[in-house]
Amino acid sequence: MKKKQTKQPTRQRDHRHRPQPNQTQRSFVVLSSLVAVLTLTSVLLRAMQGAPLTPDSANGVVATGGASSAASVIFNTAVPAHPNRWKSIYIHHTRQTGAASAAGGDHFVIGNGDGDAASDGQIQFTQRWNMQEPADPAPGCTSVEATCVSIGLVGDFDRTAPTPTQLKRLEQLVHTLQEHFRIASPQVWIFDQPDSPAGVGRYFPAAAFEGQLLR
Repeated sequence: MKKKQTKQPTRQRDHRHRPQPNQTQRSFVVLSSLVAVLTLTSVLLRAMQGAPLTPDSANGVVATGGASSAASVIFNTAVPAHPNRWKSIYIHHTRQTGAASAAGGDHFVIGNGDGDAASDGQIQFTQRWNMQEPADPAPGCTSVEATCVSIGLVGDFDRTAPTPTQLKRLEQLVHTLQEHFRIASPQVWIFDQPDSPAGVGRYFPAAAFEGQLLR
């Protein structure tokens, strides 16, 4: 007597939780598009931002480009820049074309790209700043306080205006110093002293500059 064979039921695979090919492809396309949009947005935002400060420590230069936090390179000095060391900031033009010869007794010099190796807007910090020593007064200035940071802008601004890049770097440098040393805007000094390197020159945009100082 033959045994009756029973047919086993066929198991149906559950495809409910398995991505279908068209769904996978669609997800990949959406994700790729999102990544592309985010990348483009990042590039545009970087292009819209002013180029911040970055170090070239071998030459005592703060150049342009890189991450904004790199502005703190100016505080990587041989003698530490104590937060209470500096109380004010003094800005003047050099009435000279060469940054190297114009450095004099300043802590910082901002080039205009004319007459020497310093490019337009390039910030050079001197040995006085590196050693946290007081500045010497500019010609025509009787004295500079021992707690005053001195910044020289290369150029004769009784004859021509500073370059837009010089002004942008000056703004960045001054803001950085103000924040670190808690220097209020009334303690950032510029003088109207015609035909003298002790002043900023007649073509320096004094009102606009003072308007963007940190309060």
